[in-house]
Amino acid sequence: MSSRGQVEIFGLVIIVILLAIGLLFTIVILTKTPTREVARVKESIQAANFLNTMMGTTSVGCQKKSVRELLQNCATASKEWVGAALCEDGHNNCEMADIMITSMLQETLGKWGKNYRFNITGTESVEEIKVERGPCTGEKEGSSRPEKVRAGIDIVLTLHICQ
Repeated sequence: MSSRGQVEIFGLVIIVILLAIGLLFTIVILTKTPTREVARVKESIQAANFLNTMMGTTSVGCQKKSVRELLQNCATASKEWVGAALCEDGHNNCEMADIMITSMLQETLGKWGKNYRFNITGTESVEEIKVERGPCTGEKEGSSRPEKVRAGIDIVLTLHICQ
């Protein structure tokens, strides 16, 4: 009888060990976050944060207007930026917005070695503002930000960070 009891206890110990290994394996698999997925989320958040910060950045010239104000003024100009308000340095609002956006992208994402694609849709005048660095053929993550210019006029800023 005693050897039969030992075999049953040994069997229970084996079952407990198998359950513990299975549980450990499950915990490792469920808690492991794929590194590519984390990078994609970070790039998407980074793009959204960049757009938010960019819109509030003020110009050195041009009556210290923010990029938001420059783009709002630009959106009401006609194609090829005819009719856009002028700044003190001779650039119009569209040119100043383009210069500032290009500079900010080059000084951040460009210096970090990331390729990117920035564009604006909504009116013909703002659609001329496009900034790119490197090829953007593989995976890309990004963010879009709608902006109200005035009643009936909306623009959408889009930034993609490319792989």
